[in-house]
Amino acid sequence: MANAGSITPYFTIWTEPRATIRRIVDTDPTRNVIALATVGPAISMLASLWSKALGDNANLSAFWPISVLLYVAVAAAIGFVSLYLGGAVWRWAGSLLGGVASSVEVRAAIAWSSVPGIAGELVLLIAILLGLPVPQVTPQGMPRFDPAFYRITTFEGVIGIWSLVVLLKCIGEVHRFSAWRALVAGLIPPLIAVVSIALMLFLFALLVGHF
Repeated sequence: MANAGSITPYFTIWTEPRATIRRIVDTDPTRNVIALATVGPAISMLASLWSKALGDNANLSAFWPISVLLYVAVAAAIGFVSLYLGGAVWRWAGSLLGGVASSVEVRAAIAWSSVPGIAGELVLLIAILLGLPVPQVTPQGMPRFDPAFYRITTFEGVIGIWSLVVLLKCIGEVHRFSAWRALVAGLIPPLIAVVSIALMLFLFALLVGHF
């Protein structure tokens, strides 16, 4: 069992997500939640800005470092807001399927399941800092890809898939149901949105047809 008071959960969340998140929510469900929610988007933004700078370093202004700080701060703020919005949505959707998690527990599940994704973003950032070839646009408008770029994006894809698996397992654990039910819960909000938009478009079409 992972010890929530040590560094252990950062490793066990990869292979034992359900046991790890259970230990965390049973001891301190707020531990590092805000930090995890904000660090990931911040690192992702930094990696994106740095890769763009390497591809067009001749046009960097003297204020580029300040703009980087602002963009990274905004990304972290978006991560914070997304944590609470996502937590509310996952708690509500899960409760429709019999879930019992509180908002605090759902936020813990979301934040801690982002550990693999954060690790992936760190690897990408380090690769860029070490000179990972960034795709360049040729005069014909088609980007040139280096084989190393394919390898790192493949790695990122695998990490992304596993992050989703960890998220579903963590959400399922705090709601005390299966990861498959967590997947269904995750599909409820976008399904409602699609149906609502389709219904509004249908009603609008009917309304227009009467004029």
